[in-house]
Amino acid sequence: MNAWIMHIGVLDKSGQIHAVSFKEGVNVVTGRSSTGKSALIEIFDYCFGSSDFTVPVGVITDCAELYFTVMRVNKSAIVLARRPKNSQVFLKEELDLQKVAQADSLNAAYFEEDYFNPLMDFLTKLKHHFGVVVTDIDENLADRGWRGRKSSTPSARSFTSFMLQHQNLVANKHAIFYRFEQKEKREQAIDHLKIFLGFADQQYFMKSQELNALIIEQRTLERSLPRREEAKDIAKTRLANSVRGYEAISGMPLDFDVETATTQPKPILSSLRTKKVAVMADSDAHVRLRQDAEDEERKLVSHLRIKQQELASVESSIEFSRRYAERSSETVVPESAELHASVCPFCNSQNDGVEVRANELTDAINWLNSELSRSSYRLESFEEQRRKTQDEIALIKNDLFRCRQQIKVIEQQTKDLDTIRGQYELAVEAKIRVENVLAELIDLQGGQTDKQLDDIKDQIKKLQGDLKSNYDIAQKMSNAQVRIKELLAKFGERFDFEKSYTPIKLRFSLDTFNLWHEPEEGKQVFLRSMGSGANWLSCHLVLFLALQRYFCEVGKGCAIPPVLFFDQPSQVYFPSILDSGKEFSADEIAKKDGSRDQSRAVDEDVKAVTNLFEQLVRYCQETKDDTGIMPQIIVTDHADHLK
Repeated sequence: MNAWIMHIGVLDKSGQIHAVSFKEGVNVVTGRSSTGKSALIEIFDYCFGSSDFTVPVGVITDCAELYFTVMRVNKSAIVLARRPKNSQVFLKEELDLQKVAQADSLNAAYFEEDYFNPLMDFLTKLKHHFGVVVTDIDENLADRGWRGRKSSTPSARSFTSFMLQHQNLVANKHAIFYRFEQKEKREQAIDHLKIFLGFADQQYFMKSQELNALIIEQRTLERSLPRREEAKDIAKTRLANSVRGYEAISGMPLDFDVETATTQPKPILSSLRTKKVAVMADSDAHVRLRQDAEDEERKLVSHLRIKQQELASVESSIEFSRRYAERSSETVVPESAELHASVCPFCNSQNDGVEVRANELTDAINWLNSELSRSSYRLESFEEQRRKTQDEIALIKNDLFRCRQQIKVIEQQTKDLDTIRGQYELAVEAKIRVENVLAELIDLQGGQTDKQLDDIKDQIKKLQGDLKSNYDIAQKMSNAQVRIKELLAKFGERFDFEKSYTPIKLRFSLDTFNLWHEPEEGKQVFLRSMGSGANWLSCHLVLFLALQRYFCEVGKGCAIPPVLFFDQPSQVYFPSILDSGKEFSADEIAKKDGSRDQSRAVDEDVKAVTNLFEQLVRYCQETKDDTGIMPQIIVTDHADHLK
């Protein structure tokens, strides 16, 4: 992006234009305190779409009818203007640069009402002039569903975080970026940076949405696989019951194996549909099948009772362990005991037998206590055993229910033969049930699902490759962070830092926008812990010069204007509030500054401020030579007559 501010001015109530004109490179606006220097940055911010009117109250606000800013953007100019405390913003593009080359060429008639827009419409149009046309930045539509709305789209207002350093911010140890006191705006600036740098366009977000939708679909299908296997097991059981039901009513077997039919249901179903129903009236198949079912029922009942007894024993052990734990905590255990040797009252000879038995008793007590102390662990193992036994009982009950249902079906078939339908009709109905279960098993084979899953995986792989080869945002942002680190080191050597912080090793994270000094690997010294105002000022200057230099290196792809606005940077050395003379005098201000370190020579501060401006000029020329883009730096300051 090649852009700079041409004019910042005011149209007063009498129709006169009052403006300050700028050029590319370093522009310094000087003057003593309360002469309106700081109004320039506020007027620009207001014309650039700020929702707050923060122009300092005074002569300017008393006389102003309209505030305006003229910016050169590539080969055209845009004129921005607003009335005081008004949400309507003027925006006009001028292709003929001569019309706005001089601020005096503007007048009240120029600012036609047709070019005034509501603030939100203005911001939408403004970002288009800087090449920001992305309208949907959600990478995952599922996240949008949770939020209930689209993510905020990039705004030209975010540019100001990289451009403006107000008087209360330029040497602030607690804050670095303008507008970051609002969490949402901070997150937006960080998240939208990849768009401003030209790394991500609308197609990137569309492809990301498609990719994430496919990933969600893949996970859904993969989660369905275990449920499909469970459904197949249930269908297998139903198939076995249906086959037995058919044999019981028809007296004829079906010529297929249930296991084979479960794994290969399609050919079995095709063969079964061509087979006619045949019945054998004198068959005893129903008797045999019922006997088999009753035998299985008896075995299951026996097994169930055994498991129920096991469960009762486990629960009894759990209850005992709990009671013991409760009572043992209430038992008072002796802390010590005194043992005496046994002496014969007649001959006074000593008997060690009692002592030996006492030692044996002590060992026994210690063993018992050791065993009982494990009750809590045993309780946990009993709980696990109870859960396992309960699960086994549940399975047996399910099998028992299935077995009893089979017996009921055979009984019902016998009743139906006697009262309602014939054997052939019931056999046809039973055959249809078998066919239905086989059809269900075909659906559960998952051939279509597996093919769908393979297709989705192929699409995901293709999209991931496309995003990596054409965008690779993570790698580009990583490269950007490495380059910014190099620029921080380069510019850090040129500014004034206390000796304890030299050589300065500044680091900046594009993920969090945190800035810190790293004197050694793994040690982070953040700005708030870096001591004097000179350190804070230098950190701000170095960081913003590094960022803007990187933006210029990105070139046309970067939407952020190469403009930096520093308001009162020299206040760290010479507080502007003490500058009340007609001319800037470093010595006079130093005398008035009660917080100043008197051991530091005034000339050192003058040299530091002089170096500041020299480095800004050097920076602009180097950037022009290396990138072809001349950045613009506007400094409003009371320091003057520097050598």
